[in-house]
Amino acid sequence: MPTLYEEVRAALRESEFRPRKRLGQNFLVHEHVLEAILDLLALEMDDLVLEIGPGLGALTRRLVDRAAGVWAVEVDSILTRRLQESDLIANQKFHLISGDILKVPLAEILPKQKIKLIGNLPYSISTPVLFRVFELRDHFTSIVLMVQKEVADRIASAPGTKTYGTLSVWCQIHGQVTKKLQVSPEAFFPQPKVRSTVLKMELYPRPRVSPEEMTVLRGLLRAAFGQRRKTLGNVLGNWLKSGRDEVEEFLRSQHIDPRRRGETLSIENFIDLTHALASSHLLRAQPMDHLAKQLHVAN
Repeated sequence: MPTLYEEVRAALRESEFRPRKRLGQNFLVHEHVLEAILDLLALEMDDLVLEIGPGLGALTRRLVDRAAGVWAVEVDSILTRRLQESDLIANQKFHLISGDILKVPLAEILPKQKIKLIGNLPYSISTPVLFRVFELRDHFTSIVLMVQKEVADRIASAPGTKTYGTLSVWCQIHGQVTKKLQVSPEAFFPQPKVRSTVLKMELYPRPRVSPEEMTVLRGLLRAAFGQRRKTLGNVLGNWLKSGRDEVEEFLRSQHIDPRRRGETLSIENFIDLTHALASSHLLRAQPMDHLAKQLHVAN
């Protein structure tokens, strides 16, 4: 019986497909890593799964064997055609969706029941995909994602670290990282130049900030991490277009020193500040389109 590595090499030789770095097309060739990922997903026979990037179908076949239904979203047209021509397509549990995970109408496609999410995300779309998943969070129970180690570090970062930022706070108000799996470049073909991490995130029954206050939190994070070297008194004053004394008084009322910087605030601090700002007169003069500017995620 050929190894997974031999299967991947043979599949690539038999087609015109060439892996593209931009799309993160590095295929897992270590069986034990696939099994470890499946262990993280903890599938039951009645579970439904959304897979982002089925690729050559190695993980997909194992998902179809162990779950009640699999919805697989593939952006590459050549890989999509290979999957359409494979034996998977005859399996009634397998549903192939051709398109970009950031654009396909998931809310219309996915079943009404709760579903588990699994995927291997290239660096360029990791953050946008996470934000989209959280927008559709009512569809999902748990998330298992392979991302570049740098992204994983940002997601799970604690206050006061260089990697703590917008992505850390946004992820941690939606769920908790419960398990990690480090994956070396040798587990892939072709081998990437970076290390990867598989994260399992259990979503909270509801976000720790209400839907009505999400816009306020977006603005707060954009201000707090947009200029990391500036104090909260300065950045909030610029964002809220309020006098420095007024902003500093507000921060002190929340037991926060205005001289602190955004990366020193805990998740609980951001939650409390969001609640306080949502009912504060400091926001009353702010037009909603100003508050709802695209979330800055570079930090």
